[in-house]
Amino acid sequence: MNNDTERVLTMLSEDKITLDEAERLLEALSGHGPAYQQESAPTRETEIPEFSEEEGPGTSVTRKEPIGPRPGVRIGTGAYVSPDVELPPGTVVRTGASVHEGVVIEGPVKIGSGANIDAGAHLMKNCKIGSGANIDAGAHLMKNCKIGSGANIGAGASVGSDAAVGMGANIGVGAKVSAGSRIPKGQNVPAGTIW
Repeated sequence: MNNDTERVLTMLSEDKITLDEAERLLEALSGHGPAYQQESAPTRETEIPEFSEEEGPGTSVTRKEPIGPRPGVRIGTGAYVSPDVELPPGTVVRTGASVHEGVVIEGPVKIGSGANIDAGAHLMKNCKIGSGANIDAGAHLMKNCKIGSGANIGAGASVGSDAAVGMGANIGVGAKVSAGSRIPKGQNVPAGTIW
């Protein structure tokens, strides 16, 4: 994660900017172009559940969201989704997020603004990935796990079912986070270890 992204996430966590402002800034920093949606993608008013990467579901807000490539899928402005990735109904990919080639998504997931899902990652149903988080190549996220804003999941690492990785935490290459575990904010889990 670069310094500018880190600053935006810090301002968001300190309530100095709103979520919408953070999304616009992350979109500007990411430089990603649209994948599925066209310039003239239709929009509709939708009730979008907001989520906090550390505390779970929050309030709902009404906003205009682009309609995705199929019913029940929402893709934010400037998000990139590789054409070979199948997005299950209920999936939300927020502004400026990237989902690269070979990613497997087995059920609906929520991917935050500016998050990056690298090639070959595997996401099970109901994963929530926070703004600016990075999921490296070949990482496995089991069902119902939560990845906090700005967290990094290293290549080949795995996060067990119902586990939560705190904001800005780093899970090293090949490390394993056991099912139901809670990784504190900013914690470093060294490469190859089990938490």
